[in-house]
Amino acid sequence: MRRYLIVASETLAQSGMIGTTLLDQGSFYDTILPNAAYASWSPLEYPGLPEAAGNWDGLIVLGGAMSANDEDEYPYLTGLVDLVRKFDDGGRPVLGVCLGAQIIARAFGGEVCEMDALETGFVPLELTDGAHGDPVFADVNRDIVMFQNHFDAVRALPGAVTLASGGSCGFQAFRMGRRVYGTQFHLEVTLDHARDWYRHFGEKLYAEAPHMEGALDAGFIEHFRAHRRVCRQIVEGWTKLGVK
Repeated sequence: MRRYLIVASETLAQSGMIGTTLLDQGSFYDTILPNAAYASWSPLEYPGLPEAAGNWDGLIVLGGAMSANDEDEYPYLTGLVDLVRKFDDGGRPVLGVCLGAQIIARAFGGEVCEMDALETGFVPLELTDGAHGDPVFADVNRDIVMFQNHFDAVRALPGAVTLASGGSCGFQAFRMGRRVYGTQFHLEVTLDHARDWYRHFGEKLYAEAPHMEGALDAGFIEHFRAHRRVCRQIVEGWTKLGVK
């Protein structure tokens, strides 16, 4: 049985559909929440962020409200950047979502910047020619509509293969090397996730995107089934990249 490490920077942004997909395929996962000082494998005594890949078969880094550049305020981000490199150096796959994709960019010399405006809700995207033949994205439809919720984005990432683009940023999905993948869109999202984000951060989010007050539920009604299918395709393809 394969076992993965999931790093969640927000208690409101845990594994969702990614975790469900891992369990459905017979895998398992451990979760660490650095901001909450909690690790699922040591619930009563927080061990801190792992310094090595250990026995995990891969690393998944999820999103959060902070910037990947906020290392002074969130010192664990420095260790997380190092951990991404260590998993890759050990031949184990890495998947980053939103903030996680930006952490990957930092790990490989990329640039993360604040966008001109919030990108949120379901956004039409297009797979690039680079996705053709890619071991993870090859079976994903060329035109997809995926959920977004971010102020920051990857602006430059030398050596990356862009796999999807559209919306407000060019790096909507990318691959570094053979087994490191990032998606700016939220693969893991469920309706409860999104409602929690708008409940908790609503003052800021609705100020930037007032149309979402009526569009959130409608977007899930129209797009979630296809969104879930893309999540499963990507996660299932990604887990096949491992060396064990």
